Amino acid sequence: MGPLRELLGTGPLYQISLALGQLLSAILVGWIIQFLLKTIGRKITARTSNDLDDKILAIIVDRVIWLATVFGAYLASQQAANAVNPMNKIALQFLEYSEGIIFVFFILVFTLILVRITDTSIKHAIDMHVARTSTRFNEALLPLINRIVNIIISLIAIIVILDHFGQNVSSLVVSLGVGSLAIALAAQETIANMIGGFVIMLDRPFRVGDRIQLPSGEIGDVYEIGIRSTKILDFDNNLVISPNSDLIKSKIINYSYPAEVVRLTVDVGVAYGTDIERARAIMVGLARSHPNVLKIPPPEVFLIDFADSSVNLKLVARTNNFRNGFGAETTIREQIYVAFNREGIEIPFPQRVLHQPSAHVKRQDNSKRKKTRR
Repeated sequence: MGPLRELLGTGPLYQISLALGQLLSAILVGWIIQFLLKTIGRKITARTSNDLDDKILAIIVDRVIWLATVFGAYLASQQAANAVNPMNKIALQFLEYSEGIIFVFFILVFTLILVRITDTSIKHAIDMHVARTSTRFNEALLPLINRIVNIIISLIAIIVILDHFGQNVSSLVVSLGVGSLAIALAAQETIANMIGGFVIMLDRPFRVGDRIQLPSGEIGDVYEIGIRSTKILDFDNNLVISPNSDLIKSKIINYSYPAEVVRLTVDVGVAYGTDIERARAIMVGLARSHPNVLKIPPPEVFLIDFADSSVNLKLVARTNNFRNGFGAETTIREQIYVAFNREGIEIPFPQRVLHQPSAHVKRQDNSKRKKTRR
C-alpha cells in the first residue's frame, strides 16, 4: 500500500481505494476457495464411504462466493467510513445504515447455509438409522426435528443481529420468558398436543402406514403424524384427525407392528352328524390354495363350540400383509359356502324343539283344575 499512499495520499480517495480493494480481495478469495473446493475438495470427499460430505461440500461451493462478497462488502463499508468527514452527519448515518444492512444480509446468508447443512446432516443420520434398523419413522420425525433446529438457529441469528445493533439481549430474553409463560397458560391444550406429538415421534407406538385401532373404535391407516394431531385414513377414505395428547394416554391397537403378518379367522357352523374331518379338509385346502395365505405356519381348523343348532369350526391362517386380510377372509368364506353346498355339508339354521302335550295329559290337567275349584 506504500506506492498507493504516496500516489493518493491519505485522503478520502485513498480510503475508498482501500475499501474497493478489500471488496475485490474478498471476492477473489471466495473464487479461489470455490475453485479449491471443486477440485481438491471433491477428490477428498470422493474417497469417503458416505455421501454426507459430498452434499455438504455442494452446499458450500454454491454459496461461498456470495458469502465472501457480502463479507467483503461489510469490510469495505467499515473502511469507507474513514473517508467521510466526521462533520458530515448525513454521510456517516448513511454508511452506518449500509453497514447494518450488509451485516444483516451476511448473517442471513450464513444462517441459510447453516440451515441447509443441518437439514442435510439430520436427514442423512436418520436415513442411516433407518437402513441399519429397518424402521420407517423418518417421514414423521424428520420434519419435526428440522423445525426445532431451524427455530433454534433462527433465534440465535436474531440475537446476534440485535446484539450488533446494541439492543439489550438479556432484557429481551426476560421479556420473551414472561410472554412465553402467558402464551403457555393460554394454550395448554395446544402445547400438550405438541408434547404428545414429540413423544409419539420418539416412542413410536405407530408409524406412518401402520394400521391401528383408536380408543373410539375407528380402524384405519396412519396417514400423517403432525405436531398437533395425527391423521388416520379409514376404510371409507376419510381422514380421522385425533389430538396427540389423547393418543399418548390411551390404548392403541397396532395391527402392523412389529410385523405386517396378521391372522385370518373364518367361523363356520355345520350340522350335527357332519363328518368333521371332511369339513376340516375342505376348509384347510381352500385356505392353502389362496395366494395371500402363508404356507408357514400352515392353516388349521379347530372345533370351538357345540352350539344349540351347529358344531362351530374356526379356520385360522396367516397373511403376509394386513391390507390383504379382509379380502382373503371374504374370498375364503365364499369358497367354503360353495364347496359345502357341492359336498352336501349342511350349514344349519337355528333350530328349536317344541314339545306339545298329548290329549290324555290335557284331560288329566283339566280334571285336576276342576277338583281344585271345588
